Parts: sequence; C-alpha cells; structure tokens
Amino acid sequence: MCPNAAKGDESPLLFGTGFFHDHVGQIIHDPRIAILELIANSYDAGADQVQVEWPSLPGEVLSVTDNGTGMTRQEFEKRWRTLSYNRETEQGTSVVFPSDIPTRKRTAFGRNGKGRFSAFCFGEEYQVETWRDGKGIKATVRLTSGNKLPFSCNVDEESVRQGHGTKVSVLVSSSTLPAETIPELIGFRFAVDPSFQVSVNGHRVQLLTLSTLATISVEMDGVGTVIIHRLDPQKHERTMHLKGIAWWVNKRLVGEPSWDGLDAEGKYLDGRTTEAKRFSFVVEVDFLKDEVKADWSGFNATTRLNAVKTAVHEAVVKELRGLLADDRRATKKSAIAQNRTLIKDLPVVSQNQIGQFLEQVQEKCPSLSPLDLSRTVEILAKLEQSRSGYDLLRQLATCAPDDLDTWNGLMEQWTASNAAIVLNELERRISLIQKLQELIHVKSTDEVHDLQPLFERGLWMFGPEYESVEFTSNRGMAFVVREFFRKHGVATSQKRPDFVALPEASIGLYSSDEFADSGGDVSAVRKVLIVELKKGGFCITQKELDQARDYAKELRTTGCAQASTRIEGYVLGATIEAGLDPLTSGNIEVKPFPYDILLSRAHTRIFNLAKKIRSSKPELCTDAEIKDVLETQDLFASIETEVSEAAMQDAG
Repeated sequence: MCPNAAKGDESPLLFGTGFFHDHVGQIIHDPRIAILELIANSYDAGADQVQVEWPSLPGEVLSVTDNGTGMTRQEFEKRWRTLSYNRETEQGTSVVFPSDIPTRKRTAFGRNGKGRFSAFCFGEEYQVETWRDGKGIKATVRLTSGNKLPFSCNVDEESVRQGHGTKVSVLVSSSTLPAETIPELIGFRFAVDPSFQVSVNGHRVQLLTLSTLATISVEMDGVGTVIIHRLDPQKHERTMHLKGIAWWVNKRLVGEPSWDGLDAEGKYLDGRTTEAKRFSFVVEVDFLKDEVKADWSGFNATTRLNAVKTAVHEAVVKELRGLLADDRRATKKSAIAQNRTLIKDLPVVSQNQIGQFLEQVQEKCPSLSPLDLSRTVEILAKLEQSRSGYDLLRQLATCAPDDLDTWNGLMEQWTASNAAIVLNELERRISLIQKLQELIHVKSTDEVHDLQPLFERGLWMFGPEYESVEFTSNRGMAFVVREFFRKHGVATSQKRPDFVALPEASIGLYSSDEFADSGGDVSAVRKVLIVELKKGGFCITQKELDQARDYAKELRTTGCAQASTRIEGYVLGATIEAGLDPLTSGNIEVKPFPYDILLSRAHTRIFNLAKKIRSSKPELCTDAEIKDVLETQDLFASIETEVSEAAMQDAG
C-alpha cells in the first residue's frame, strides 16, 4: 500500500518496460534458444510429431505444431498467465502422453514456464491454438509497454475440434536464422528416442544418436550416478560437433561442448590441439536438472555441481591418458633421441626423473610442440648434470666404509627414493673421476678448459666439509688474485671471471660465509678454498707452494679474508718433488697433491659407497622410453661401425 493512499485502497503493482525482458532473459533474445524451447514444450506435452514451418524472409509466419496432449481453456490460462509457473509442482516431472500415443518413460525439460514466451523472440505478439477433448481455443499473447501488465493473454475464440495438439505461430518481424541451419541446430541439441520426430519445412530432422565406444559410470555418494560416454565421431556425422565434454540433462545438451576447466592448473586439451579434435565425451547428469539455467545455456554454480565436475574431469583425464599414451610415447622418444648425447651419460635416477617430468609436461601442456619438448629435455639434462650438494652424502663422507653399525643406521633411515638420489650423485662422481683420470697425464690437456670445469664440480674430493653447497666460486677473490699476478708481470685471462688462468695453471677460489648469531646476516668469510691445477705432466715444487701461500696473504691484505678466516689451498699436479711437505702459516695451510692419489682416494670411497647402497636398496628401474631410445641408438651405432670397418677392409 502506498503511504498516500486512502485507507482501504490498494495500489496495483506497476511494471517497467524492461521487466519482461529481464524476467525471461536470453530465451527471447537468441533465436537459437527460442526455437529449441518451442520444441522442448512439444516434447514435454507428450508429442511424438512436431512440424516446424520456418520462414525465409521477414513478414512470413513461423509456426511450431505438435500432436501432444493439448490444453483446455482453464489449463491454458493458468499456465500462460502465471509468471514463474512451477511445472514440477503443477504437473510433476514425468510427461503425460495422449491416449493414442504409446506411453513411454519421458522426463519433462520444463520447470519455470519461461519457455512458453520464446515466440516473443520473433515478434511482439504470437498466437496459440490448442485443442483436446473435442474443444479448441485460439489466443493472442502480446507484449505491452509495461505499467499494469508486462504482457497480455486473451482467448479470442473457442471452437469444436477433434484430436489433440498445440500450435504456436508468430509473424516474424525481423531477419532471423537461415532455414537451412535449423535442422542442424535441432538435431545437434536433442538426443532422444526415435519415436520423437521433428520436421522442418516438411523435411524430417535427424536427431542425434550416440555411437558409444566406451561408457564409464562414476558413483557419487549422496548425489547420484554420472554416466560418461566416449563417442565414435566416425559413426555419425552429427557427433563431429561434440568435441570436448558435452553435458546432457534428460537427453538435451546444456551449454556448449568444450575442454574448459578440465584441469585445475589449466587445460588438459583444447580445440586447437590435434588430439582434442579426435575425441568426444557426453556426460549424462539428469540429477542436475535443478542446476540447469532457464535457457539451458549452462549450469548455475552450486557445491554439488562443482563436486560432479571434479569427478567427471578426473575420469575423463584418466581415459585420455590411456587414449593418448601411444602418441605421447612416440613424441617423448623423439625428444629424447634428439638429446641422446646429453642423456646417455646421466645416471639412471636422473634419466628417470627426466622421463617422469616429460610425461607430466605432455599431460599439462598438450599444445607444446615437439621442438619445445626437445628443448625441455635439453634444459632438464643440463640441470641434472650440474646438480650437487646432498646432506646424506655429507653423512656418508664422514663414515668409514667398514663401519657397519653406522651404515645400518643410515640405511634404516633412508627410503628407496633417498638412496636413488644418492646413487645418482655417486654415479655422476665416478664418471667425473674417470674423465679426470683420462686427462691428468696428457701434457696437451688444457687445465683452463678441460680440468677446471671438472674440478669445480668435484670440490667434495678435498674432504667431507666440501660436500656443502655453501662453498661457491668467488669472483671477487679471483679478481684480487688476478691483480696480484699483474703486479708480477704475468699476463692473465679475463675470459673466465670465476677463476684465474695462468700460462701453466688455473686457480679456482671458493668461499663459505660466516653468519652473525642474530639476524642471519653475513658477518665474515668463514673459510676459503684455493685450488691450483697444474698442466698435465707437471711436477709440483716448493715454488708452487710458496706461490699459493702468497695468494692467501694477498686475500688478507686486500680484506677479502679476515684474520679469523681459515684458508686452505691445494696445489695439484702429476707428480710432487721428493721431500715436499705441506706449508702451514697461522690460519693458512697449503698442501701439494698428486692428481692420481686424490682421484684414487675419491674413487675408492665413492665406489665403495655406491656398492654398499646398491646392496642395501632395491635396483632402480630405467624409464622405458629412455631405455628404448638409448639401446636402439647404440644398436645403430654398432651396425654403422661394423659396416664402416667392413668397407675399409674391402677397400684395403
């Protein structure tokens, strides 16, 4: 009641001009939705025959006629004049069939009565003819300009008419969809029993039939059973439109098929990938009828819908993994083959990690090109080559190989995964030692390019303390030592800033920081490691030890190392001058070391560690694709060698 109204008077509700469009929504704005709603109304009325007359030009009549149950005048007026008519409450969810049409199980699409206004999409008014029980009526439904009523609904005449059915007709006021697209639209949206027949301009529409290759059932407690069909697009032309996941309620498509949201971290597949174009999935979720939007353009978001989508996506991803396994395996092997040189020298654990990572990349990034996948392999292989610094190795390095009690305690704490990681590093170290042993006695070995990069990855050879990743190359110290040599008239290389290159040696400087008790800030340099590598075949003398000591003093003089900083130096060569002892001066100690002895000690310890771990933990399985590629390539290389040798013998 309005505040100013006289007592006892009631002010009628008023409707704005846009009320009806807001209330009905897309149903009266999109002709595709509108025609589907008109056909859905005939389906809900129990019809098995629907004739659509679709105009070719504006000013012609569009009509939809069915042989459903029809309506009495009373039924028509109640259903058409009630906004948000509740179909389920008034008529139930099951379709009622005319007496002369065989009864079958059919669940109605309609819920809120908005579909009956879909003819307004084509004109400002439309006519409804409906007949049953020997009587018929003709009515006009017209949009108004608002005010007291959003639309008018008037019965124009009553008549005697036999049979049953309903006809909705409207004079089309503007251009609409081409007539040739309507059968495709209707056939694509409905997958119903063959007894429901629709014709457009006298030609029967072929409704969608699902040619199923596989069916998956997903039971959801408290929700229902989700049925997922994988279709064969070759069996029926119309299923070519169903690429991705199509959601169906009561055999009617909800929204558009797509791969959207298939993975929480992105898209497992999308329409751009070749793989996506090969598969179709139809998900039947009749129990989600209440979540379907009024215009069937999608679902309203609910907790139940989210749970169902998650379960469906998991099931589809599992199915796709199997379907795409062969394709992914071939692409994976190709990427591995292109990087075989890098991968073949990696330990088994590293190879397995690369293989597993590639599979995850292929699943999460299906549009990744073969070239990009190959680049990914290259990056991973190089990362695996450079990995170092394991806490478990530090524990092992302080433990004697014959200390069985300590060994057994460590083995009990480790998992197979821990052991695999350590074995990975140990195998890399054994390989590193073998490479160094091949170079140290060759006089032509370039310590700058050949030895220095290898020793930089082998600081652990100098003792357990250097297992830590805290020790890193120090460019500032390298610069100081480089300047020191310039004072002595020696030309040094500027191309390798991490260490100092001399005519017959290279010097690497590595440091570890010391931290304050509070705040975690760096307070000083705790320790410095100086590694001087001599050329292959070089004999270490007192001169080289004195020189290394001078490097250490220079670091103190320039402030790079404090008085409390311990400096440890190693001068490595092929042999050592007889009687040469380590040089100690305060916190500075310089040791001469033959390459052979250092490498022999390192190899013995590392080899024994690896052997012990292998006997304590299960054997590792090699990634199948990597193993296949490497073995195949080795076979090819062997055959090529044999052919080449045979050709040389023939030539001889």
